[in-house]
Amino acid sequence: MWRPRIDRKSGPLYQSVAAAIARDVQTGKLKGGDRLPTHRDLADTLGVTVTTVTRGYAEAERRGLVRGEVGRGTYVCPPAFTPLAPATEATIDLATNALLPHVHAAELIESLALLASRSTPEYLFNYQPHGGRPEHRSVAANWLRQHQVPATPADTIMTSGAQHAMAVAVATLTAPGDAVLCESVTYTGMRSLANHLHVRAHPVAMDGEGLLPDALEDAVHESGARVLYTVPSGQNPTARVMSKKRRQDIVRLAARLNLLVVEDDAYGFLFDGPVPLCAALPEQTFYLTSLSKSVVPGLRIGLLRTPPGWIDRVIGAVFATTVMVTPLDAAAACAWMVDGTAARVMAWKRQEVRARQQLARQALGQAVTGSAESQHAWLQLPAAWQSDDFAREARQRGVIVSPARDFAVERHDVPNAVRLALGAPPDRDMLKQGVAALAAILNEPPQAFGVTV
Repeated sequence: MWRPRIDRKSGPLYQSVAAAIARDVQTGKLKGGDRLPTHRDLADTLGVTVTTVTRGYAEAERRGLVRGEVGRGTYVCPPAFTPLAPATEATIDLATNALLPHVHAAELIESLALLASRSTPEYLFNYQPHGGRPEHRSVAANWLRQHQVPATPADTIMTSGAQHAMAVAVATLTAPGDAVLCESVTYTGMRSLANHLHVRAHPVAMDGEGLLPDALEDAVHESGARVLYTVPSGQNPTARVMSKKRRQDIVRLAARLNLLVVEDDAYGFLFDGPVPLCAALPEQTFYLTSLSKSVVPGLRIGLLRTPPGWIDRVIGAVFATTVMVTPLDAAAACAWMVDGTAARVMAWKRQEVRARQQLARQALGQAVTGSAESQHAWLQLPAAWQSDDFAREARQRGVIVSPARDFAVERHDVPNAVRLALGAPPDRDMLKQGVAALAAILNEPPQAFGVTV
């Protein structure tokens, strides 16, 4: 019989019962179709009243975690969110960098349906202002201010996700043939965008804290670039986080060299403490984030805060690319920012990410580098394994990872590492299987045509 651990110190006990169900569904301890104990049996086991269990089960059913069947009992529901279709049923995806909020799935779906039912056709189906409705821009600016970004409705717009915000900012700031500075291994979306816009991604060397100030200054003089793209918190793919001192050094250097900074803070919600570069360099920083990583990937809403004097050009770039954001997405994003839904999902993700990082580090040890609060991890490989070979071997064993070559700005300077997207598996049990398979590969010598090398 299922015997959960409940928190008796924070909040009503029935909420702790529902939270225990959510936790054990996420970890894989409870699976779709499992039957839960009767109300009386669980009450006796926990030493609580039957009413407490009844209310706890009802709350779990409201969240879409369980279903009650008259005369049969209470059963765990299959996940409302399912992962992207894998190559085979046995494949474990550690390449798609997303974490679906399974325990909040039913709540989000219900909220979206209610929002649509209460909206007018004009509100949902007609054209919107290119930068977003005034009330939506006000909500977005207030949300950014809560995260230490000096934003106002006049300098904040909504985009169709963070990738679109990147495209709008970089296209506004560059012309074909220009150079854009970025970390030596960078987000694949930036590499693709540079190719699309016919600009040159110019690498800047990194250390354990991210961009090296001396290397950044050298890169400015070498390339003639006037734009820097950087991910200071949870750098993708290395999961590194700039320290306060490093941020100050980068800001002073950017101010002295008159660099325009595109600050990608899509993962910033996972980290407590770091102040965005934009807070210290508002006159030169285009700050972007989104609700795709922090809430749900399919909610294609990005937030872009611009320096003074740039907003009209940025709105023009939105018109040239998507005309506007999708009205329902914008309305949902703003509703969830206002009513606390986004904050609750983010809090759950922070907790879940820490637990998944712990699983990865237990299996793979010190080979895992980067922040333990990051949604992804950077796995350093021993000299015997080259990253492309390791990724191929992992795929043959049913685990998909991303080799460093996917992120390297220059092909002759590829780190010997792979990125692990820890949020992609639907539960911790599947993640545990995936990292165990990777640990087994690390403990074996590579094979070439069946012969040990």
